[in-house]
Amino acid sequence: MVFLKGCTLRCRWCCNPEAMLPELVLMFNPALCIGCGACLAVCPVHASGTVDKIVVDRTRCTGCGACAEVCFAEAKYRMEREMEAEELMEEIRKDRTFYGRTHGGVTFSGGEALLQPAFLGEMLTLCRKEGIGTAVETCENVPWENFERTLFGMDEYLYDIKHTDSARHREYTGSGCERIMENCRKLISCGKRVVVRTPVIPEFNFDRQSLAGILRFAEEAGAEEVNFLPYHRYAANKYLYLGREYWNPGINKLERAQVEECLSGIKTTIRFRVDG
Repeated sequence: MVFLKGCTLRCRWCCNPEAMLPELVLMFNPALCIGCGACLAVCPVHASGTVDKIVVDRTRCTGCGACAEVCFAEAKYRMEREMEAEELMEEIRKDRTFYGRTHGGVTFSGGEALLQPAFLGEMLTLCRKEGIGTAVETCENVPWENFERTLFGMDEYLYDIKHTDSARHREYTGSGCERIMENCRKLISCGKRVVVRTPVIPEFNFDRQSLAGILRFAEEAGAEEVNFLPYHRYAANKYLYLGREYWNPGINKLERAQVEECLSGIKTTIRFRVDG
């Protein structure tokens, strides 16, 4: 998987918060800090605190990574780097043996990979030349033109449909879902393989009416199938390392059986599964 930075949504539960913003960001795990003070000497904007208290002052930090380069304990680090297309292809080629054995390939995700259509198009051309399969995991809240620039080389779209109620969608993600649903219809009409993926989130869409609405939409649009992904808390520490509060620390993860129970009794003609 290749994660590209930048996203048009601000989902409260996002498991990749470091990828939301297009700029570079610094992660800081205070539990690993040994207080050596090496970061204090190299920070050009004095965002590392003091000898008595090492921090990351987010109001000053530019994400340059100078402190991460000298952090012996790896308490400060960056999770991203800038790469040219050919440089990235070198990484992708390392797993070619697995692609052949599993009929797989490379999946572009994020953030939102389709916010970088020029770079993504360049990568698709390179992958196509070498016979490497391609897929994109997308929240699809981008102009249709971004899709058009990738249609030639994308084999599969893993397409997030989080809710069909636009007001509810806006409340929890920062944007309505009208464009998302319209893009999905257009994509399927172009003959592309589209698998709808739905993160099942307590307090947001973990109810029979919401999940039934997503299944009905997928049926009408002509999607291949729907995957329901139970809510997990794997990203909780990322928010701590970014100096941000996790959206709702009191909510427990969902078990597969809970989601299956919620889906039971819903009549649908489309293939669906939990934990796709």
